[in-house]
Amino acid sequence: MNKILVIDDEKGVRESLKFALKDKYKVILCSSGKEGLEVIEKENVDLVILDIILPDIDGIELLKEIKVKYKDLPVIMLTAVSQVKTAVEAIKIGAIDYITKPFDIEELILIIEKVFHTRELVSHIELLKDEIKTEYPLDKPIFKSPLMKEVIELAEKSALTDSPVLITGPTGVGKELIARYIHEKSQRRNQPFVPIHCSAIPETLFESEIFGYEKGAFTNAYKNKKGKIEIAGNGTLFFDEVGEIPLSVQVKLLRFLEEKKFSPLGSNEVFESNVRIISATSKILEEEIKKGNFREDLFYRLSVIPIKIPPLKERKEDIIPLMEYYINFYKHKFHGKIKKFNDEVKKIFLKYDWPGNVRELKNIIERIFVLCSEKEIIEIDDLPYELKKVREKNSSDIEISGSFKEEVEKLEKNLIIKALENSNWNQTKAAEILKISRRILRYKMNKYGVKKYER
Repeated sequence: MNKILVIDDEKGVRESLKFALKDKYKVILCSSGKEGLEVIEKENVDLVILDIILPDIDGIELLKEIKVKYKDLPVIMLTAVSQVKTAVEAIKIGAIDYITKPFDIEELILIIEKVFHTRELVSHIELLKDEIKTEYPLDKPIFKSPLMKEVIELAEKSALTDSPVLITGPTGVGKELIARYIHEKSQRRNQPFVPIHCSAIPETLFESEIFGYEKGAFTNAYKNKKGKIEIAGNGTLFFDEVGEIPLSVQVKLLRFLEEKKFSPLGSNEVFESNVRIISATSKILEEEIKKGNFREDLFYRLSVIPIKIPPLKERKEDIIPLMEYYINFYKHKFHGKIKKFNDEVKKIFLKYDWPGNVRELKNIIERIFVLCSEKEIIEIDDLPYELKKVREKNSSDIEISGSFKEEVEKLEKNLIIKALENSNWNQTKAAEILKISRRILRYKMNKYGVKKYER
């Protein structure tokens, strides 16, 4: 139950407030400023109702003292009609609101409820921010591979500019994570990061979602609504799956990118915007352009800085660091008994192709923590079916003569040599057999010193 402190020298005011508020709040009464300060120091007070005229100290001076020591403590001022100017001064100092005597108790209750509702929203927002920062460690991206090092370096360079960024890569690789990372590394970090998940918006609502609308712009438009551009302000607007935007809206988005101006639906007023645009897609937009589904001029506007995130199977060095991060994350989240995943499980994680990429890895670890919460060590039998199949494909006995890392590298090297031999040392064909890019193949060959006629 929230605690409300009433500081007023009039007994009738104090008693009437206690009577009106006691059913929903714990009410503490004080008749002087000194007594009120003592209560604030001892009690965990959630709200103060403070009279401007007190016998021992001026209410404004007491407000100043409260705001110095307890800046987040909301204060509502009580004032006579003749003291409204003083009450306005109190608002400037930091009071949340004021009400004049004789006051309407219903009006005061509404103000109090609004204060606590706002505090709940702020608290909820802070919790969400903490959760995002925990799950997406923006200041410390999790990677070990040279490929992701290139991605992070490019993201950091793009953060120094306001140029549009287009992030591409298959579903689940972490495109939004990189977009948030760019935002957090930019000068806009203290401004909003506003995502628009384009695949989840009905075609008829796209324009109003992005640009907003005026009251009466269409049926059921009963009041003005801000669009995501206006909400983002001087921050970052992130178009996730930008390839899903309808052609009719692409035209208006292109015009906005060129002019940095927009008008809400149903309005003749033109607004300017300084928002930064970051987009992401799992589609190949060049192919969508050929099909007539995406405007070529918009593509070039959005992809001033292109960033391509490779799938997890092409950067297997990142699997163990990501695995360890999410094990630690869910260990703290679920407070289970699980202490570790054994080495055989780690080998399975390295052999698996991860078609769902980082998102799949994260979801599988979460599933394990939910279903195996009473175990201390996770073994192969605890894995979901899709990972157990990897063991079946690699069931032959393997002689282990080195460390886990050495064995994995030995396996990778042998696979590369076998693919090269089967393709008569044609690197392009070998890369196709291994289902990796030629660039990755060459990197691995250099890493392991693989040359023709290795065997």
